[in-house]
Formats: sequence, C-alpha cells, structure tokens
Amino acid sequence: MGWWPFSRKYLDDTQEQALVAAIKAAEAHNRGEVRVHLERRCKGPGALERAAELFGQLEMGQTQDSTGVLLYVAIEDRKAAVFAGPGIHGAAEEGFWQRVIDQVAEGCGKQDLVGGLTGALAQIGALLRESAPGQDRAGNELPDAVTIA
Repeated sequence: MGWWPFSRKYLDDTQEQALVAAIKAAEAHNRGEVRVHLERRCKGPGALERAAELFGQLEMGQTQDSTGVLLYVAIEDRKAAVFAGPGIHGAAEEGFWQRVIDQVAEGCGKQDLVGGLTGALAQIGALLRESAPGQDRAGNELPDAVTIA
C-alpha cells in the first residue's frame, strides 16, 4: 500500500474530531481561518493549483483579513499543498510551507495521517499567532471542518 494506506472514507469519527480540535487550536489567539480538505485523487494539474481552486470554492478568500489557510491532501496521489491568503502567505519564512507539507508526509510515512495533519496544523497555528495575533474581530468566519471529496 505504501505511503497512504487509508480507506476510502479516510477518517473515522474520532479522527475527524481530533482534526477539528487541531483546527480550533490553530485558530486560537489569532485572526486566521484554517481548513483541511482531503480527496482521493488530485483533480487538477498539481496539488498547489488544486488547493488554490478549493480555496476559492470554499470561500476562504472572503475572510476579513485575508488570513485563510487551506491544508490540502490528495490521498491516493500522495500529494499535499498549503494555500494561504495574501494576509498570511508572505509572512512565512522561506521553506515554511514545505516544512508543513513535510510534516504531513512524515505522519503518512508512519501510517498516521491524523498525526501528520495535526502536526502541520500546529505549525500553521504558530505562524498565525506570530503574524496575525489577537482575537478575530469578525468572529469565526468559516466552519472549523475537514472537507472531504
């Protein structure tokens, strides 16, 4: 099975709840909005292009401070990407986004998708707290959810 040995559903209820809790933690004490999207196959030319497309479809660019971050994973294609709005993308140091993806890959290499995603979300949350600190004046603008296609 290799790197991504997961069922078609990808997550059981407990795993999904753990990821939603990690999303909430990543959004704590900052103005960012974070989501995770999982799908079987990448429906685009590349993972980053697909993440950008989903960022728009999920209306993540509509946030007040443009601080949305989408963590995207195509399970069977073994592809992942992060797409961040202009309010946060440039705040990351060189190599940061690759380290986030490496965290996902490391978890998957250990057959622990949730662990990899949780670690990646922790890194994203730390960046958001550093780059967009404070309480979200607009409230929780997007659902704290894992979307699955």
